[in-house]
Amino acid sequence: MRHNFLCLLTTLMLTGCLHLPVQQMIETPQDSATMIELPATDSDVWIAAQGIPLRVNWLAEGHSEYAFGNMFVLPYVIDQLPYLNTEESQAWIEHINNTYQPEPAWVYNPDNRMGHYKCMSISAATIINWHALNVGQSLQPFTSWLSGKQESGIDHRALDALYYQRAQQEAFADTYELLDFELDPVEQTPISYRMPAFAEIISLASQQPQTTLVIDDYVLPGVSHTLDTTKMPMLTTVQVFDYQASYEVRDDGKEHTLRLKHALHQYGPIYAGIRIRFASSGGVITDSAIGRFSIPNMSGHAVVIVGYVEQGDDTYFIYRETFGRNDTTSSQGGPAYRVYPAHVFNEAYAFQSQAG
Repeated sequence: MRHNFLCLLTTLMLTGCLHLPVQQMIETPQDSATMIELPATDSDVWIAAQGIPLRVNWLAEGHSEYAFGNMFVLPYVIDQLPYLNTEESQAWIEHINNTYQPEPAWVYNPDNRMGHYKCMSISAATIINWHALNVGQSLQPFTSWLSGKQESGIDHRALDALYYQRAQQEAFADTYELLDFELDPVEQTPISYRMPAFAEIISLASQQPQTTLVIDDYVLPGVSHTLDTTKMPMLTTVQVFDYQASYEVRDDGKEHTLRLKHALHQYGPIYAGIRIRFASSGGVITDSAIGRFSIPNMSGHAVVIVGYVEQGDDTYFIYRETFGRNDTTSSQGGPAYRVYPAHVFNEAYAFQSQAG
């Protein structure tokens, strides 16, 4: 019985990675041409909201003011940093199944598109791409294995392939764990979910300089991926804070807010984890029995914090999503950017550039 309950809770948490049900308590106003006033950080609205959607045209790089406060967004984010996307399409999945015949076959659900559960690797690639831009590296185009669309920067599939390869190696087994009782809804494979492991991969160029790795895809026969660390920025991981339950972050919200703001200004974008956007079962607002329940210490959803909003004494963090580029949320996709208070982020990693 306890095992079944554990599986249910963790399944709910992982559906927070990319499954985007309609929000119940707040949504971005369709007729608002400028940044809206956000609810107070201690408002119950954050229990139901999955992070309030922000329209791209409300955002501006650098420091700016709006009617209710001010905001800061890192450079490159709006105009140059590629938006990487887990969105699948029926045509692409049929192409994958016909061309590569993976076992099991990939699945497309037109009624409730969930995308691949690859927010961890996509957000990791976004961090790498930002730092590449910051040191003047060019971002080369590639075809996404998730969607078949043209993207640019480092191929996030290669980062994921390295995770799966290391998960099979004894030396990495404790860090590179796979979740196998909840499977990726498209690929039907165990899920790569450990943020500290992806933080190591983000820092690969400083660990293994002048190295070319050729890694077999974990589900597609005959497909391999190349990681050339000479073309990756030299980064080292800076732990902003390691995994904590959301109510613990809330109890020390001012300190965590200061840490996140300092890291943004000092190091750039932050690789951050959200345990669960269905907050009532994740203990986000209160130290509930479910919030204290001993489920795996895992965020379940990875995002990239790229800025913040200040309204009076409240601070909210702007983060980039990985499924959809819409202005609103539906079962078919979501917005590119959302905003949340500090207490929703359960772990956070910044990366220091080793460029001279």
